[in-house]
Amino acid sequence: MIRLNGHSLTANQVAAIAAGASACLADEARPAMERSAAAYPDLASVLTHKRRHLVGGSAVSGEAQVRSFVLGHCAGVGDPLPRGQVRALIACRANVLASGHSAVRPALVDALCALLEADVIPVVPSQGSVGAAGDLAPLAHVARVLCGFGGECELPDGTRGPSPLPPFVPNAKEALALINGATLTSALAALAVHRAERVLTAATDACAITLAVSRADKGLLSAAGLGARNHRGALTVAARLREVLGEPGLVARAPDAFSLRAAPAVLGACRDLLDWVGATVVDELNGACDNPLWFEEEGVVEGGNFHGAPVALAMDALRIALTQVATQSERRTFRLTAASITKDLPSFLVAGTGLNSGFMLAQYTAASLASECKGLAHPASVDSIPTVQHYEDHVSMGPIAARATLRVLENCADIVAIEALLAAQALDWRLRGERMVDGELVRGEPETFGAGILALHARVRAVVPFWHDDHVMHPVIAAVGTLVRGGLGADEAVPW
Repeated sequence: MIRLNGHSLTANQVAAIAAGASACLADEARPAMERSAAAYPDLASVLTHKRRHLVGGSAVSGEAQVRSFVLGHCAGVGDPLPRGQVRALIACRANVLASGHSAVRPALVDALCALLEADVIPVVPSQGSVGAAGDLAPLAHVARVLCGFGGECELPDGTRGPSPLPPFVPNAKEALALINGATLTSALAALAVHRAERVLTAATDACAITLAVSRADKGLLSAAGLGARNHRGALTVAARLREVLGEPGLVARAPDAFSLRAAPAVLGACRDLLDWVGATVVDELNGACDNPLWFEEEGVVEGGNFHGAPVALAMDALRIALTQVATQSERRTFRLTAASITKDLPSFLVAGTGLNSGFMLAQYTAASLASECKGLAHPASVDSIPTVQHYEDHVSMGPIAARATLRVLENCADIVAIEALLAAQALDWRLRGERMVDGELVRGEPETFGAGILALHARVRAVVPFWHDDHVMHPVIAAVGTLVRGGLGADEAVPW
């Protein structure tokens, strides 16, 4: 049970809730919520202030006003968000409201948490939010179900239907607070941070195997050399690579191609970026992303906290960084398949020629995914299309940035999986003491590698065997992809 207090939610906890963990309102959050709910004035005017300002609408009181407001915002389109993403959305919105600045009753957060506990998950279309004035449409689809205004749910037995839970009856401020924040953006961003940590760790470990089988020049891991540039991430990545490579380490020879030599620089830059993104997302998860807000010292404050720019920018940056990881990994994969580069490894990492294509098509797949990442890396936040008759004249496009980042993460995970798969195959040739000389297979002494490299090799070999002859490659890549999504070098309790 994860207790929501508005101040301490983490990306890992969001991922756990997405995977099925329950959440509840922390006892310490209730007093502040009760004070703000009791003190907030003029509830009848809350939902009509924007309408009066823009189009001269008049106030409508009571349940009809609330129902009209919620249903009028249910304008989402596209495929439904995955169940786990909606669970994350519900939990993140509940945590924002738990901060005590939204002037809502604790019962509202209790009702949201009841959806999670019962695993009654609203069907929420994935598209339709610009991420400023909040993620209105997706949150309204949640509010519709919560308040008993219709809408479908995914039920625990896998079927769809109306919610079996008693409806929550909101007042006007609570209806507004349910939808008026960029919380789909932050929920998806939290999942992206959680997954990016695994993918980046797996990318570092896959790179270590490639460095080992490539007999890379040890200068690329020089602590003195990297330290002279002052980037903490590069030092962190190099330390991990040295740890995995172990005592046998690398060799002293001519400098390598940049996909090997600059691996600490690139992976380290992505590590530094992920640290910043992670901190930004945690700040957002525990921030008052709502409007209007209430404070004991100032009373009601109208501001722009609903705008999704902080997380939209972070997601765009993370997506660009992940594309760097993906494209560099694909280049190392290419090198492993090319006998003209590796010199003594067989072409496409299988013996002989004839009908076998070996891992030729695996590199095709990696190249395809890398190209897709490049297209998806275009920043969503640089675009702003005014809405609401130019009243909302600048928007963040945060949900687009976050969804694209999750898509790039899937691609990047499979690209890293392909590198790990091919590096493990190449390592087998080294461990057998077999090499190609003038097109002929020559047997010699097995090579020695560190315990960390052998452990990673064993992880891959636990799910896929050595590749002798061609067969269907899809399940092989998928099996290693599952390992990568769990961190490759470490078991994870929470599934992707």
